[in-house]
Amino acid sequence: MALLRVGVRAENWQSAIVSAGELLVEAGHVESAYVREMVAVVEKLGPYIVLVDGVALAHAAPGDLVHNNAISLALLESPVDFGSQKMVQAVFAMAAKDHESHIDSLARLAEVLGDEQTRNILLNAGNTAQIETLLQGILGE
Repeated sequence: MALLRVGVRAENWQSAIVSAGELLVEAGHVESAYVREMVAVVEKLGPYIVLVDGVALAHAAPGDLVHNNAISLALLESPVDFGSQKMVQAVFAMAAKDHESHIDSLARLAEVLGDEQTRNILLNAGNTAQIETLLQGILGE
């Protein structure tokens, strides 16, 4: 799956976001400037994108830099600190063309992340096959 990468090396939260965002760029869903905007959001607002222990959802405002609604995932080799001791190993990147059309995918992702057992499987997955089953219907939409 092109929107999923496991074992990503990241030195800090910025490179972790860039790694997840580059998957969206490579797939043609966003322009590279959108990835820079995702980093800028966290620089401005802090680590509010950390949804639950170990998981962040990077995003920027909808707009012309987004070609398609999509979600990607970079599963990091080692957790990185997103600030305030919020350690993250799974970085999702979300691109939305508008404020409404991505809500279903976001709701399905929240359901997956809300289950602790499923979240542990995600964070400890050693290969993409394990994750693809969990995130079927979420990544790429």
